[in-house]
Amino acid sequence: MTEEFEREEEQEDDNLVTLVDENGVETAFYHIGTIEHNGKWYCVFQLAEPQTEEEEDEVAIYELVGEEPDQTLEPIEDEAEMEEVFNKFLDEYEQYDEDEIN
Repeated sequence: MTEEFEREEEQEDDNLVTLVDENGVETAFYHIGTIEHNGKWYCVFQLAEPQTEEEEDEVAIYELVGEEPDQTLEPIEDEAEMEEVFNKFLDEYEQYDEDEIN
């Protein structure tokens, strides 16, 4: 195993989180980003073990509420807000990708 591969694997493990839904079901996700939008903070996650090709492209976005150490992730109820946050995430992700290439 190369050192670079080991570092990538460690970074993936650092970003792995388990989220528990309202029914107590635990699901592993990768935390792929945190962004600010309109004065609020949002965390973006992707399934760690997608079961279908569709799930590979899906993300889950939650609002980060409260102050450390009592912060919680809350679902976004408003579809328009969800779309705005998702679009901002895509814009920032594309910019990050462009910066990495150059």
